[in-house]
Amino acid sequence: MRGAPHLPVLLLLLRGVAGTLESAACGQPRVSSRIVGGRDARAGEWPWQASVQRRGAHVCGGALVNPRWVLTAAHCLRRQAPVTEYRVLLGALRLGRASPRALSVPVQRALLHPDFSEDGARGDLALLQLRRPAPRSARVQPVCLPEPGARPPPGAPCWVTGWGSLRPGVSLPAWRPLQGVRVPVVDAGTCDRLYHVGTSVPGAQQIVLPGNLCAGYPQGRKDACQGDSGGPLACLESGRWVLVGVVSWGKGCALPYRPGVYTNVATYSSWVHARLGH
Repeated sequence: MRGAPHLPVLLLLLRGVAGTLESAACGQPRVSSRIVGGRDARAGEWPWQASVQRRGAHVCGGALVNPRWVLTAAHCLRRQAPVTEYRVLLGALRLGRASPRALSVPVQRALLHPDFSEDGARGDLALLQLRRPAPRSARVQPVCLPEPGARPPPGAPCWVTGWGSLRPGVSLPAWRPLQGVRVPVVDAGTCDRLYHVGTSVPGAQQIVLPGNLCAGYPQGRKDACQGDSGGPLACLESGRWVLVGVVSWGKGCALPYRPGVYTNVATYSSWVHARLGH
């Protein structure tokens, strides 16, 4: 779905967390630090990155948030499709060639947020429970979750990652590795105003809703695109990477006045935490 509630397309965010019991064991890849306008990732640079696959084909990105759970976008899942059709690939750098270090784990169950609307405007989150825990390694590690209600400041430099299109209609070649692009967080009011530019939608009618988070550039050029949906937008906070957003929607890819719109993970983090222990 990179398509919007009043306009069309999809994106994701990621941000660091502090103060949780699991925070010491998350968001610290051993490798320090292309999506549209991005660059090739290195092995182990984004060890929480997941490929959500249906019948063996990549459909969306996702983020490992603990050894048994992956967070993705609800719109990535077909309601009528049995959960047995889904697997999650972890620890991979390229999707087009098998890696002995990558893990392909069956999905045991999928939980969609109860507020999810089919247009993706609200509650665009889903949790995938893996059939078995993913062992931690240099290439597989969970990302930190944000505190409830937290929001990164405007301008905060974050990274969105995925195997989606390099530009609309141009798929990522199988030989290209995972792509990552740095995008700054955009203030919610500014993002909503940008999305009204060039439309007939009244200014008083919100396009970007409170449960969303925006990141990108007014001039465009760098963005997530088709196939990146459900993927993470991560921000570095106090030395740890935090999942602040999940790629949800956008208008086109990397267009002027159309930043990427993510589901704000902090808005729904109480729901996420409540289910991680089950």
